[in-house]
Amino acid sequence: MALDTMRRRTRDLIARLREHGHREQADRVERQLADGVERQLSLHGLSRGALFALREACETLLTAVEAIDPVTQTMVEELRLEVEKRLRLSDAQETP
Repeated sequence: MALDTMRRRTRDLIARLREHGHREQADRVERQLADGVERQLSLHGLSRGALFALREACETLLTAVEAIDPVTQTMVEELRLEVEKRLRLSDAQETP
């Protein structure tokens, strides 16, 4: 999935959260998206523990969004797969 596509889908998720009255959660996801775009975080320099923590934090956020609005399940699952792909640790590095 291209980065632009991932950003577009995240914006779609933000809009859907707002439509369903979840403004605070939508604002939180939007801030995270803006922070990520501004920083253009390079994952190559992160330690295994940091990658593991980042992956777990993303998983927690996506699970919360899915619980708040089950209609977003497909979009959340696509984002979850993208996070897993980008933050995957090698099999020998699965634990921090």
